Amino acid sequence: MKGIKNFFHNINDIVLAVVIVLLAAGIIYWRMQVILEYPQKVAAQQAAAEQQAAEETAEEVAGETADETADEASDEADEEAADETSDEAAAEGEN
Repeated sequence: MKGIKNFFHNINDIVLAVVIVLLAAGIIYWRMQVILEYPQKVAAQQAAAEQQAAEETAEEVAGETADETADEASDEADEEAADETSDEAAAEGEN
């Protein structure tokens, strides 16, 4: 009986040590996966930020182009109005 009791006490210590080692290995593996995925997450965030910046820049350029186009159109309209006014004045001068 004493031999069986000693066997369980010895095995109990070994089993406890194995469980502790397995838990430690599991935690290390889990955290290593998180650490190894980090560069991919950073790259994805950086790509998203760059894409957003590019879209904002494109919108600003499009807005400036639209403003320039509107300015050119208003300048052309002003020139046409001035031409019509001068044509009318010339026509009145002939009469």
